[in-house]
Amino acid sequence: MSIVKKLAGDTAIYGIPSIVGRSINFVLVFFFASYFTPEFLAPHVEFYAYAAFFFVVLPHGMETAFFNFTRNKEKYKDVFATALSSVSIITLAFVLLMLLNKTGVGTFVGHPDNISYVVLFTVILAIDVIKSIPYALLRYLDKAKKFALVKSLGIVINVGLNIFFIVYYPEFAGVERSIEYIFISNLIASAVELILLSPDVFSHFGIPNMELWKAMFKYSWPLIVLGFAGMINETFDRIIMRKLLPPETVDYEIGVYGTFYKLSMLMTIFIQAFRFAAEPLFFSQADKKEGKSSYIIIMNWFVFACGAIFLFTSLFRKEIAELLIRKPEFHEHPDALFIVPILLLANLFLGIFYNLSIWYKLNNKTRLGALVSVIGATITLALLLVYIPQYGFKAAAITTLIAYFVMTAISYFLGQKHYPISYDVKQVLGLLTLSIGLYIFADYMSLEGIWFYLLNVVILSLYTFVGYRIILSTIKT
Repeated sequence: MSIVKKLAGDTAIYGIPSIVGRSINFVLVFFFASYFTPEFLAPHVEFYAYAAFFFVVLPHGMETAFFNFTRNKEKYKDVFATALSSVSIITLAFVLLMLLNKTGVGTFVGHPDNISYVVLFTVILAIDVIKSIPYALLRYLDKAKKFALVKSLGIVINVGLNIFFIVYYPEFAGVERSIEYIFISNLIASAVELILLSPDVFSHFGIPNMELWKAMFKYSWPLIVLGFAGMINETFDRIIMRKLLPPETVDYEIGVYGTFYKLSMLMTIFIQAFRFAAEPLFFSQADKKEGKSSYIIIMNWFVFACGAIFLFTSLFRKEIAELLIRKPEFHEHPDALFIVPILLLANLFLGIFYNLSIWYKLNNKTRLGALVSVIGATITLALLLVYIPQYGFKAAAITTLIAYFVMTAISYFLGQKHYPISYDVKQVLGLLTLSIGLYIFADYMSLEGIWFYLLNVVILSLYTFVGYRIILSTIKT
């Protein structure tokens, strides 16, 4: 159990800035929704969807390659220098290309009158990509407290500036409110984080090595395909809607979908915090005798925690939405609440997929891992193109769930062939069935008032008790 306690502790430390940051970004979306209509928020939703794609291509898998190649601890500085140099060169080339063609980019994304968005978006993305490698260094060096401190300071700056620019500055300066200030706040916060990370960069920067880079890139390039395909599954729905839905309603659809999508972020926040702590731990356990058994234990507790998040958020989704989303225009869409449990479940399967992905990362089978994501992306593209014109963003949510479920299933079976780990499949399926079944039962009952809350408390308590007993049944005495 010591490995679980360490992971839980690291997840908590890394999770503080990750959870707080994602939570605040989560709340900021609803803060913006108090000042802007769904149509006005649409560009913000779209630009950050594009950012997810670039955040896969520009780092080109060097973060994961860094962890893999630093298993030889004596050469970690050279590995760090090689990874950071590679990412920096590619990112700077991207910035130059985008700024030289900013007008064409603005037209392509459907916002030709907002070229400033393109410029701000480009610089923010470049800074965030470059600082991902120093953050990986902090994780490798086990400097979780500094990681949390720098992240947290960036969050405070971002939130403070957003509140100032959206609430107070327009009245003080006599200007209209604009989502441009959201980009400006993000830019300043990201720049401060990069400055604070620079001392670690200089003190641990070794000698970039071309031969080392070739080996790292050979390992990492399939991760670009994998990540790019993953982003198709995760964010392409918000991009393709502009091409598939009627022009007169598309901004409203994107604004509502992007806002209610955030309600599923409670699952994503936990998974992100878990990944920050788990990825270096997985690599460090790879050569140990008890390594595979630790992966099994981690999977069980991970699914148990995700099941609880799914159940709580799904049961109280209406109450959470009414608390966070104030403008009635958002609630008028008939499919707004429908998509929340579907997206939560989709992200749960994505989290399991991340756990399973250790088989191709440790076994140098990144090409096969990329193939799994490409299959998921193909499913996503096909279903989005066929069903979004008919069913709107409801089809996008269901498509996400189908794609992640298929990817998880394929990854499990491939993993058993190439890096077999005896996961407790019955227990994992039992936890999933328990959480989904209890949600369906509660939804079917459709109680109101005090009975609604009493039933949900009983259901959550039942899940905690039975789920914990399922976990205990996997522990061999």
